[in-house]
Formats: sequence, structure tokens, C-alpha cells
Amino acid sequence: MKKILFSIMASLLVLGGCSQSEEEKPAKNDEVPQIIEAVIQVPETINPGEEATLAVTVRQGDEAVTDADEVKFEIWQEGQKENGDMAEAKHDSEGKYTADHIFAEEGLYYVQSHVTARSQHTMPMVSVQVGEAKAEDSGTGHEQENEGHEEGHSHSHGGEVSIELQASDQIHANKQTALSVKVDNEGEPLAEAKVKLEIALNGATPQWVNMSETEPGKYTADHQFTEPGTYTITTHVEKGDDIHEHTETELTVQ
Repeated sequence: MKKILFSIMASLLVLGGCSQSEEEKPAKNDEVPQIIEAVIQVPETINPGEEATLAVTVRQGDEAVTDADEVKFEIWQEGQKENGDMAEAKHDSEGKYTADHIFAEEGLYYVQSHVTARSQHTMPMVSVQVGEAKAEDSGTGHEQENEGHEEGHSHSHGGEVSIELQASDQIHANKQTALSVKVDNEGEPLAEAKVKLEIALNGATPQWVNMSETEPGKYTADHQFTEPGTYTITTHVEKGDDIHEHTETELTVQ
């Protein structure tokens, strides 16, 4: 009788252990996370030599992002990006991050926020007028900074939507790399879509990079690869309820 009881108890312990292991095993989540949205706010009037408050509001869907890993502003005068300044931003309230900056002289400036939050990175940009200068399309500055990085790797997605990822032929770790994506729908540029890159190395947790539209159907972003290797980049394209496409590309980083 004791032997029978011992066998039953041992079986229950084994079953309990298996059940616990099944419960503790994390469920695989293949869903694409909601995109991080960042909107820059700058004063309508900025005078040279005066301190101006820059702000960016960060949201993920309907939720204010109050736990961003890093938020900073890059500010430069037109044609002088290499001499630009960086200003660290601090969280104010309800997903709004602010920083103060003094624009030394009159001219056309570009303000680009670098937001890293919840494994995503986004870099919206606006142009600002200081003094009597006239602001132009903010996409111009971004186009200038990405000049010369349109050659290299590409991948097309079959069907009505075509996705082509472009990058420099030689990419080096720990250096900013300009990436661009051209998206066509039925042979025409697909404008006003949400485009983001899922970047992973050797199956590690991916980084998410949100792209900005610089011209109809063309989306750009900068990214810094942290180490050499062959990265898998999944380009996700969404627009409304009808378009949700993705394609994979491999990039070698030296």
C-alpha cells in the first residue's frame, strides 16, 4: 500500500512540475509593436541670442511615453550640420520632453529630435526661423544630409506593393548610417505611410527605427549599428487598414 501511495505522489509531482514549466514558459509574441510617434514643438518666433524652449511629445498609440531611454535635440544652422549642437531633453509631463537652447544668430536652422524608447528610435525634424530668415521645407535639410547614400542593398516585395531598402555599400559599426526605403503601390509612390525598420543581429532582441517621409514614397532614417556582423532588417510598411506589408534584407556591417 505504501508503495502504491508513493508512486501516485511521485506521478503528481512530475505532472505538477510539467504544468509549472508550461505556465512559466513565455508566450511567443510575433506582433509588431505600435509605432512610437514623436511630434516637435518650437516657438513661432525665435530671436537670436535669446533662450528658446524646444519640446517633443512622445506617444505610443493612445499612451503617453514617460519612460523614454533617451531624448535629445540636434540643432544646426543650414549647411552646417557638422557644427551642430546637442541638447539633452528632460521629461516634463504626459510624454512631453523639453530642453532649452540659445540660437546665436539669425538664419534658417534645423531641429531634429532623437528619441529612443521601448526598443524603438525615431528622429522627426523641423526647420525653424531665427530672426528675419525664411523657413523652408524641413525635408530639404534631411535630403542634404543623406546625399550619397542611395547605393547598395535592395529587396523588392512581390505583388502590388514594392519595398526597396537602400544603404551605403560599406557600413561601419559605431558610425551613423543613412538608410532609405522607397515604397511603390501599383507603380506609384506610396505617400503618408508608416514605415519602420526591425533591425536584429544573430537573433538578438531587435531594435525598431521609425522612418520619416522626405518626399512622396521615400522614407529615411539614420541608424548606428553597434557591432560588426550580418544584420537582418525587416521593413514594415502600413497605411490604413488595407496595406500592411513587410520584407527582409540582410546588411553586412564591418
